Amino acid sequence: MSLFVNSNISSLTAQRNITNIGNSLSTSFERLSSGFRINSAADDAAGLQISDRMSSQIAGLDQAVRNANDGISVVQTADGALEEIVTIAQRMRTLVIQSRDGTNSKPDKNALQEEVDELNKEITRISNTSEFAGQNLLDGTYNENFLVGANSGQTINVDITRESGFTADALGLSKLVLDGSKSISEDSVEGIQNSLGTTFTLPNPPQLGTITGLQFSLNGGEYRYINEPFSNPYSIGHTPGQITFGADTSINMIMLGLSIRLVDNSFQASIDNVNNSFTTTNVESLSFRLAGEVNNLETAKANQILAASLTGLSPEQVGLQGYPIIPPEDEERASIYNLAVIDSAISTINGYRADLGALQNRFQSTLRNLSNISENVSAARSQIRDTDYALETANLTRNQIIQQASVSVLAQANNRPQAALSLLS
Repeated sequence: MSLFVNSNISSLTAQRNITNIGNSLSTSFERLSSGFRINSAADDAAGLQISDRMSSQIAGLDQAVRNANDGISVVQTADGALEEIVTIAQRMRTLVIQSRDGTNSKPDKNALQEEVDELNKEITRISNTSEFAGQNLLDGTYNENFLVGANSGQTINVDITRESGFTADALGLSKLVLDGSKSISEDSVEGIQNSLGTTFTLPNPPQLGTITGLQFSLNGGEYRYINEPFSNPYSIGHTPGQITFGADTSINMIMLGLSIRLVDNSFQASIDNVNNSFTTTNVESLSFRLAGEVNNLETAKANQILAASLTGLSPEQVGLQGYPIIPPEDEERASIYNLAVIDSAISTINGYRADLGALQNRFQSTLRNLSNISENVSAARSQIRDTDYALETANLTRNQIIQQASVSVLAQANNRPQAALSLLS
């Protein structure tokens, strides 16, 4: 056979195999020490991308679980506050029935009224102070989304919006009268809001007369009395909330606009003298109402119609005045009304509580689903990314044996060229 000294092919082959086995051993050591089958993109490029996407999903699901738990806490907090309001309303109902006990004296009824008034204050306090993480839950504005998934759009909406919230006034409970000290009255009704660019045209031929108690609101702000300008030729004096219309439609139109501007100089409108109208140019909304109370609904309606006929507004654009619906001396009707108001308030609150209970059950269902998805995705990621210790330890043992054998073979291969010395001796 041929014998070479400069090129020991057997040694080179053994060295190459030792290097390969060393690389395999390094991979096994890395996987066994880290617990991951994929430690770099070189280990499994596609598997790395898939497992990283799964990691993002799992992290999102875990945070979604925390979001859902926060949603449950919000719902429970709001429901607990509403439950207490219902408890207070139930106590009010008991007091109303107690007030109809024929043995009660006037001081007894006064004491019952005082308790009702204090309970109303507590309902309003609960509504104004029930918060979660600094956000008021019962002021009628709470409407938030909770992201309960790993991706955008996977939300649950918690909506507890209600005009004026859950105060005693908003629920109508502040109207309760047990001691007969005053009449029970309907609240005034605000006129509809006229949006930016609305045109107000006064009647032609003009209607003559005076409106008393007229108020306006700009951009949804507070209602303020109209102040009629001294320049109005059809009136004498300067009475807040009163404006007089005369025989000239153009003057009436200008006086109405000036009456608003006199109170709020931010109000602006473009005037059309041909059509005797003006169009709002810089306000989001403008609405009107009649302030004060009158003796009955018929008078309130008559005032509303009069204001509409003089200004050219529709009755719906002029808010209705408050009026008594039960006189102070009518205790029987008052007690029936009181119970109806309380029952209506309890029904309203229980409707919201039912919605909150349904939301809580939905959050609970979402939690179970999220936990299940997270568990299954984690298992799938483990199959791709994690080390199989049974397989890897077997590979380690095999590679160690091969490495030891390769080192032994390399030693023998390195000794083969020495045979050339025997030929030279």
